[in-house]
Order: sequence, then C-alpha cells, then structure tokens
Amino acid sequence: MDSTPRPDCGAIITYLNPDALDPTAFLRGVVIGAYVVDPETSHAWVPVLLPDRTLSVLDTRNIIEVQASDGP
Repeated sequence: MDSTPRPDCGAIITYLNPDALDPTAFLRGVVIGAYVVDPETSHAWVPVLLPDRTLSVLDTRNIIEVQASDGP
C-alpha cells in the first residue's frame, strides 16, 4: 500500500527540501498540474510552483503537509 500524498492541482504543499546543503529544511509551493508515476520506481512526482516563481518537479515522498485549494 502506497501512503504518499497525491495532491490536486492548486494545493499548497510543505515538503522536505531535497537540497541537504540548504539551511532551509522545509519549503512550500503550489501544485500546478497532475502527478505522474515513474514506471521504474513507482514514485509519484508533481510539478510545483515555488515562491520565487521557479518550477520544480517534486517526488511526493518528500511532501509532509497538503492544504487543499480554496478555489474550484
């Protein structure tokens, strides 16, 4: 059973920073699309818009909190 979150588009997520050298341990972003599953690892990945307006594709196993979108 896979217990990793698969947030919907528009959800605000808090996740563990994958950059171990960055002093900020947790980051936030907004999911901007549907998740995709890597066929080799079975990990789900989501596109995330970060506060500095850069785009990241994030392994959902790093997500620690999901806040659902307020909009439709």
